[in-house]
Amino acid sequence: YHTCYIGETYKNNKYTLVRKLGWGHFSTVWLAKDNDRNCHVAMKIVRSAKHYTETAVDEIKLLDIVTTSDVNHPGHQHVIQLLDTFTHKGPNGTHVVMVFEVLGENLLGLIRRYKHRGIPIVFVKQISKQLLSALDFLHRKCGVIHTDLKPENV
Repeated sequence: YHTCYIGETYKNNKYTLVRKLGWGHFSTVWLAKDNDRNCHVAMKIVRSAKHYTETAVDEIKLLDIVTTSDVNHPGHQHVIQLLDTFTHKGPNGTHVVMVFEVLGENLLGLIRRYKHRGIPIVFVKQISKQLLSALDFLHRKCGVIHTDLKPENV
């Protein structure tokens, strides 16, 4: 992992870290300010080991296809957009960094908010419609099959 500090800047002062959003086996994710566009973004800093870097490069290739595919398809707006990528050299090696739009609460958070007792049907219908539209876009327009569908990824 790359050790990060709130207020630290990346890519020639383009991004400033605000707070940690989460972490996993693969990376840490930070809320950052895009100083050029004056908005917040999510910055995913991938671990530096070779196999993590290779996986990140594959992910970027897929996300580039998604970003450049049919923007008029209704599902396009429901798939996360990759805004920028770069590498960052730190004391633990070189890290791939991916910059995304900031998203709201995921489905797992919503399920927890309703204490695992069911989500109101109006939300279920809306989420289902958006998810199916996004999957249709990925499959038909991008040639991508999502293989990691779970509440924390919706």
